[in-house]
Amino acid sequence: MTPGNQHIIEWFVLGASAIMLVYHAILFFQQRDRYILLYSNYLFSLVIYLAFRRWTHYDTFTNDTFSWAYVIDHPLILYMLMSYVLFISRVLEINNNARVIKFAVISFYICIGLFFAIHVYKVLFTNEMAMSRGYFLWSKSVLLFFAFIGLYGALKVRKSTFVRMIIAGGIVYAFFSLLTVYSIYAQVRILGLYEYELYFIGCLLDILLFSSALGYRSYLINQEKIQTQQLLTIESEKNKELLQVQHSILQKKNELRESQEVMNRQLQNEVGASLSSIHLYAELAGSIVSTNPDKSQEYLERISGQSKQIMEDIGDIIWLAHIPKEEMHEALLSRIRNYSHEILNARQIAVEYRIEPTYYMVPLTPEVIKETLVSIKAAMKEAIDQIGGKKMVLEIRGLPDQFSISFA
Repeated sequence: MTPGNQHIIEWFVLGASAIMLVYHAILFFQQRDRYILLYSNYLFSLVIYLAFRRWTHYDTFTNDTFSWAYVIDHPLILYMLMSYVLFISRVLEINNNARVIKFAVISFYICIGLFFAIHVYKVLFTNEMAMSRGYFLWSKSVLLFFAFIGLYGALKVRKSTFVRMIIAGGIVYAFFSLLTVYSIYAQVRILGLYEYELYFIGCLLDILLFSSALGYRSYLINQEKIQTQQLLTIESEKNKELLQVQHSILQKKNELRESQEVMNRQLQNEVGASLSSIHLYAELAGSIVSTNPDKSQEYLERISGQSKQIMEDIGDIIWLAHIPKEEMHEALLSRIRNYSHEILNARQIAVEYRIEPTYYMVPLTPEVIKETLVSIKAAMKEAIDQIGGKKMVLEIRGLPDQFSISFA
């Protein structure tokens, strides 16, 4: 690689990492997903480390003067590795049936703490100004050892597509880290790349895999939300239908209660008025039974007719109170047929019913039905004496008074 292009990979990875950091940070504020937060933390550590390298131009292995870059360099690397493992350990759920993964992660954290303590000791108590390649080899090899153990254990116990993509990214990251360790220690090029260039290529591939995995997870979450919304909509429709049924039931109950109240009032009025008339006729009949037997008999016949009438009226009131609204037209016709059968069959008078279609178009109310029954009963009783042996024709067009009785 020419001197002018020596750090092009670092600049490219820095730009890609910064873009992905901004994107995932915005995504976190929208979704509040802890995985995205931890991944953003790793991207932040990678951006900081790359910016540090480009700003200071510090060389970890050849520096020969003490500087703050030497103090910060290794802790930044350890912070970046710890952020990476923190993210991947949460994805792999180390506390959920994953002893090997948990062992590898905890061992990794312990090693990170130990290496940080060694670095602090070197800064405070030694004259070291650069990291030796031998120390880099064995320290990073220990970390890679635990990384490969954890990833191998994860492959055996984690089967979901999202987690498998994360594991694949971890394997790529660990593999390029291994190549980096060998390239740094042996000071050789691998695949045309040298030292940290291999590591940063691994970071770039890892970012692509991790971002794809998180995108796939977001897609699954959105699909689940859509399915949940659809189920909620279906459930809402069912509840709406149930409420409508309950409302209909309550409405019918209210209508029935109102009908019963009306029936009670009508019964009280009918019975009260009829009993008063019967009582009056009974007193009159009793007072003249000895002096005017014919008049007394007339009063008794009136009492009998009044009693029969009150029985019919009470029957109509009770019948009317129990008719469903949607069955009123047929129920009225059935009531008329029963009544005509009762009073006309005994006289051997046949009845023909002619129901016009307009009848079913007229809205019926209890008042209209009652008025119609009274009118038709009165018309039938009046027509009986005129019929003789003829056939009665009852034509009903509309209500309450649009009907006619004729003879054939």
